[in-house]
Amino acid sequence: MEPCKLCNDQEKKHEDDARLAFDFTPEDLAKSAYERPCDSCMVILEGLRQSQTREWSFQRDVRRVYARCHSKRSNYAESLSLEIYFVDDRPKLELEFYSLQPHAWKAVLPRPSISGHPLSPRALAWLQSLLDECMTSHNSCKDLGQPQLPKRVLSLQSHGPHNISIRLVEPQGEFDSYAALSHCWGHEQRCTLTKSSLQARKQGIPWDTIPKTFKDAIRFCLMLGIRYIWVDSLCIIQDDEKDWEIESSKMADIYQFAYLTLAATASPGDSQGCYPETSVSADDLEIHIPEDVGACRIAVRRPLKHWDNLIPSQLKQQFPLLSRAWVFQERILSPRVLHFCKSELVWECRQLSVCECAGLGQESSPGGLFYNTIRDSGEEGRQDNAAQQERLDLILAMQLQQQEDDLELAMRLQNEGGLEENENMEDGSWAFISPLDGFPNADPHARPSDQRHVFGLPAYDAAVSNIIQAKNRPELIPHFHRTVERYSALAITKKIDRLPALSGICRRIRHLRGEYLAGLWSDSLCFDLMWRINTLSLDTWNGGRPPEYRGPTWSWVSVESPVSYWADITDFNDSDPRFRPRRADDRLGIGDDVEDYVKPVPTKPLGRNTGKVQVELNLPGHNPFGAVTSAVLTAEASCTTANLFYTYDSYWYGQTNKHDPMRYKLKVQTSDARRPSLDTRADTVEIPFFADYALGIDGPHKVAEGEMVTLLLVHPKVSLVLRRKFDEGRAITVHGGEQAWERIGIARISENLLNYYRVDWMRASEVKRFKIV
Repeated sequence: MEPCKLCNDQEKKHEDDARLAFDFTPEDLAKSAYERPCDSCMVILEGLRQSQTREWSFQRDVRRVYARCHSKRSNYAESLSLEIYFVDDRPKLELEFYSLQPHAWKAVLPRPSISGHPLSPRALAWLQSLLDECMTSHNSCKDLGQPQLPKRVLSLQSHGPHNISIRLVEPQGEFDSYAALSHCWGHEQRCTLTKSSLQARKQGIPWDTIPKTFKDAIRFCLMLGIRYIWVDSLCIIQDDEKDWEIESSKMADIYQFAYLTLAATASPGDSQGCYPETSVSADDLEIHIPEDVGACRIAVRRPLKHWDNLIPSQLKQQFPLLSRAWVFQERILSPRVLHFCKSELVWECRQLSVCECAGLGQESSPGGLFYNTIRDSGEEGRQDNAAQQERLDLILAMQLQQQEDDLELAMRLQNEGGLEENENMEDGSWAFISPLDGFPNADPHARPSDQRHVFGLPAYDAAVSNIIQAKNRPELIPHFHRTVERYSALAITKKIDRLPALSGICRRIRHLRGEYLAGLWSDSLCFDLMWRINTLSLDTWNGGRPPEYRGPTWSWVSVESPVSYWADITDFNDSDPRFRPRRADDRLGIGDDVEDYVKPVPTKPLGRNTGKVQVELNLPGHNPFGAVTSAVLTAEASCTTANLFYTYDSYWYGQTNKHDPMRYKLKVQTSDARRPSLDTRADTVEIPFFADYALGIDGPHKVAEGEMVTLLLVHPKVSLVLRRKFDEGRAITVHGGEQAWERIGIARISENLLNYYRVDWMRASEVKRFKIV
C-alpha cells in the first residue's frame, strides 16, 4: 500500500535521511486521517484534540504544526514530537508522543512516566535501583570502603515523621557514609555557622530555623537511611577566615567521597526548597484511540526541559544551580549526583546519566567525561611509555652526537677566526643556555608573604614534539580546553574565587600534566595561551577590564566573558615557506616563487621557541592551584606592530560611545623596506581580531582609536595582541626596569589571506622579548 502523503506512515523517506519532518494545518491533518484514511495521522489528530485545554483549541487557534521523528541528539533517539504555532503571537507549544506498549510505529518510542514527587514510593524505588546498580556494577563509581567523615557534619535522627533532630558534630577520624548538599545560597543566608553559634549548633539546631532546601535534603537522607549530611554553610565557620581557608580547600575531597550528592538544581536559594510540598500532577495523557486503528497504547505530554540543549540564559532560568561556578567542580567530582528538578529527578554518575522521563543524553554527565578522560590517558600513557621512551632516547642520542659534532666544528672555526660570537644565535646551537639562566629576580610588587615560583619550558624540538603530541595523552589538552569553555561561562560571586573553584579538578589531573600556571599548564602553555572571547559580555563594568586583580592578562581567568579555543590548531608546524628557515646556500629553483626566495628575517612563533619562555607566579599561600597575587610571562618570539581601529554600527548611534564596543579592527603593515616585494597590492591588511574587553572604556586600560599595538606570534596563524602597561600615564616596569606589557586580545589570520592572497602579516617582524603581566 502506498504510504501516506502527509506523514509517510512515520517512516523516513530515504534511509540516509537524518530524520523525517513534515508539517500540516488542522485541515490537512483531518483530511488525511479521515479521507485516506491514515491510522498514523489519526493517532496524531486524537493526541492533539485530547491535549486541548481551555486556553487553546486545535481547530480554532492553531495555524500550523511541525512534526519531526527519527531524530538523534548525540546518542539519544527522539520520539515523535510536534511544535504547535498559533494564529496569534502566543508562544509555541511542544508535545511529545510516546508508547506505553510495543506497536507498529517506529517513530513513537517507549518512555517511562514520571513519579510526580521525590518522596513517592515510585521515585524512591527508581533511585534505589540506580544506587544498587552503581554500587555493584559500575567500576568507575564503586567505593573502596566507607570514607572518613569530614571535620564537621550534620548528624540526623528521626523520631517520627514530624520529629527530626539535627546537630552539628565533629567526628574524630570516624568512618561512615554521608551525603553532601549542592545548593544556591540565594540573597539571604539566615542559617549559617559562625564562631558565636558553634557551640549552640553542637547542642542542636531547631527545626524551624532551618531553610526549606536544607529540610528537604535532610528528609530525603533519612528516607534513604543516610545519617550524616555535609552542608557548606553549616559545616564551615563563615566568619573565621582561617577555618574557611582550611575547610573550603577540602571541599573537592568532601564531594568526591560523598556517598551521594543531593543537588537543589531548580532552586535559586535556600528558602525555595529542593522539591514542592505536594506531588506535581503529571502532564502525561494516554490517548483514547478508535478501535479500528488497532491495539496500541500511546500517550502524549509536554517534553521536559533538559540542560544539555539549553543556552546559558535558559540554563540560569530553568536550572539556576548549574549556572554557578563552584557547582561545576562539585558536579564533576561527585561519584553520584541526584538532581532535584522542577518536574523530575535526574541521576548522574561516572557511567550513567538518566532522568525519569528518559529524555537526557548520556554525554550530559561531566563527571563521566572527566574520569573517562583521566582513565584513558593513564592507560594510554602506560601502554605507550616504553615504546615512546625508546624513540625519545634514540632522538636525544642523535641530538647529543650532533651537538658534540657542532661543538667540535665551532671550536675549530673560532680558532681559525671563521666564527664570530653572536648573542642572537639560534636555539640548538653550541652556545646552549638553560631555560632558567639569565632571568631576573622576583616581581618587586609582590607581597613579602607570597610564595614565589619560577618555571621554565624546555626548548622546542620538532621531532620530540611530534612524538609527544601524537602519543602523550592527546585528549587531555582539548578536554581541559572544553572544561575552561564551560566553566568560564558560569557565574561566581567572589571573582577572586575563579581559580580556587576549579582547583579540585586541576589537582586531580596534576600527575598527568605539567606545572599549573594560573589556569594554564606548562606542557601545553602555548596552546593554552590561544583563548579568545567570541562575544564580549557588557553586563559588568560595561564590558571593561575588571578593576580588581584576579590573574594575569595572558590567562583566561583575567576576563569576565566566556572564552573559547580553536579546536583545529593541534600543532605548531606549518607548511608555509615563510615559516621554514632557509640556509645561506639556498638557491632559486625552477618553479619557485621569486618572493619566497627573498631571504626573510627569521620568523619564530612562540610555540616553536619554548626555550625562551618563563613563567613566574606569586601565590598567597602554598596551594599551586588557587589564587595568584601576581604573575609574569616572559616570552621571546617574532612580533610586528598593527594599528587598532573602532568599528561603527547604526545600532550604537545615539549611545554614549558611538562605536561598537564589541568589535574592533586591526590593520597590519605588509611591506618592509628590508625585504623588497614584487607585490603591488596594498601595504596594509585587516586581520580578524578578538578583544579581551571593551577597549574604548575610559580608564587605565583604554586603547585609543588608531593606537599602535604589538602582535606577538604564538602560532604561524595566531598572535597575542599586546600593549605597554601604564598606570595614570606612567609606564609600569617589572624586574628592576623592564617594560611590562598586557594582553588586550588575540588575532588569527584567515586561511584565505594566508594561502589564497598570500599575505605575509609578519613581513616586518623581528624577534623580541616581552614581560607580560
